[in-house]
Amino acid sequence: MPTTARPADPAAGTHDGPAHDAATLLGFAVASLALGGVCWMLGAHLLIGALRLAAGMLLGLGAGLTVLAILARRRPGRRGSGRGPAAALGLALALALTVPAAIAHRPDSLADAAIARLAPLAEGDGIIAGRDPDAPVLIHRATGPDELLDPADGSRRTLPEADGDRVLLAADGTRVLLVGAGSTRVLDATAPGAAPPLLAEVVGTPIALAGDLLVVQEPTRTGCATRGHDLAAGEEAAAALWTLVDATEGGCEATRALAGDDAPAAVLPTVPVRTDPRQGILQMDPATGFPVGQVLARAQERCRAHVTGPEPAPPGSRPGTEDLVLLVCSGEDGALSVRAFAGGAPLWASAPSPAGQWEVRADAGRVIATGTEQGTDVPGEIVASRERAAWSAPGGPGITAAGDFRARLGIDGTAMVVVNSGAQTVAYDTANGRQLWALPASGPDAEVTGSSAHGTSIVLDPAARSDALDPRDAQRLRVVDVDGTVTAELVLRERPGSLHPLPGGRALVGTGDALLLIASRI
Repeated sequence: MPTTARPADPAAGTHDGPAHDAATLLGFAVASLALGGVCWMLGAHLLIGALRLAAGMLLGLGAGLTVLAILARRRPGRRGSGRGPAAALGLALALALTVPAAIAHRPDSLADAAIARLAPLAEGDGIIAGRDPDAPVLIHRATGPDELLDPADGSRRTLPEADGDRVLLAADGTRVLLVGAGSTRVLDATAPGAAPPLLAEVVGTPIALAGDLLVVQEPTRTGCATRGHDLAAGEEAAAALWTLVDATEGGCEATRALAGDDAPAAVLPTVPVRTDPRQGILQMDPATGFPVGQVLARAQERCRAHVTGPEPAPPGSRPGTEDLVLLVCSGEDGALSVRAFAGGAPLWASAPSPAGQWEVRADAGRVIATGTEQGTDVPGEIVASRERAAWSAPGGPGITAAGDFRARLGIDGTAMVVVNSGAQTVAYDTANGRQLWALPASGPDAEVTGSSAHGTSIVLDPAARSDALDPRDAQRLRVVDVDGTVTAELVLRERPGSLHPLPGGRALVGTGDALLLIASRI
């Protein structure tokens, strides 16, 4: 009997294949979603960025497969019709879960954050800043022309050649003085243009600039002539308002009273002080040349004068506006004593320091001496101020009570910035040890470095990782102003080179091929 083939069931040929495909797709979708969830949790827990990115891609794949399975079951006769929308959805979700997060957690770049890029500092170059945070900053070049940098917008101007002599910046940043052989050119640093225009040219070497009143000295055949000039007089500025002539065998060097090292670039003092061969050290009125107040030191005393800004104001009080003259005198054994004056009137006097060998610097109405006490070979620091007549370690008892420090970022007359045992960065008042501000550390064992000057601190420490996509081995750079406000914070893969704080919470950061200006960036 012949065998007759049984016809296939049309319904089975239509539904079994797609149903099987839908179930398979749904199984793959569930597996992808589950594996993506596991990768997400492990990446977040172990802070592994690769797992976090893999999780985003797996979740996107799972979502696309889920849509494809649903369409396969709902459209049994139209194979492949839903692949485009499913793939688009999966890709969109995968990108949404990975790309924005990767961009948000990528490290910063110093070059992108900088508002100005300058040539790197070479040997002998220097950065000179006055007190006004918005005044131009002088970039002194040992070879090549100097530059004036506007810290607010990053614009810069090139100065004329200074003939190899000194370049001086006014304390308020408004004038630049190019000191040549026997004469001084005064440039207006506030005038617009590619280069600061010439304001006046006078004969002599500057010793002080108070507003528009410039005081210069010039050697004569019999001694030294001290003269005053009014820079606001225009073409008449070269004519002297007054002249004093001292008959000295040592020329102008014998009349010199202000401390200084004749650096090729510096900030010019605001108060004129000179040594009268008969009377001693005197403060002068820059408008008349007459002595102001009492004699600061007798002719036989071994003293040098330092001009600083006002002392830091106590909390709740208004800061002073008058610059101070701090007279530092040394005895035969090296013991130091300080006398402070404002407008020629005495303010305070210190007790004698321990005998020893000391190097002195003055800032913000305080004197900091570094050296060794007689009978020891251990270097140390002592401070004299209005708050403490007796010389003491920076911060006095207030610092001692704060405990040990890992490192110190810097010290000036206002603050000493240190890293404490908990890796916090803390600023203490240099004279009385009062805490001014503190920054949290990225961890108790973090290595913190940096620099502090001009009321600004630059703090560099390892960047903490709280997300899987946070970069590994990155450095956090923070710029902090005088009040403890963080004005800029960057997370960097590259390690910065030189750090140069500027007034007003700004910084110049050196790299291998550039000097970059970092301003407010939070």
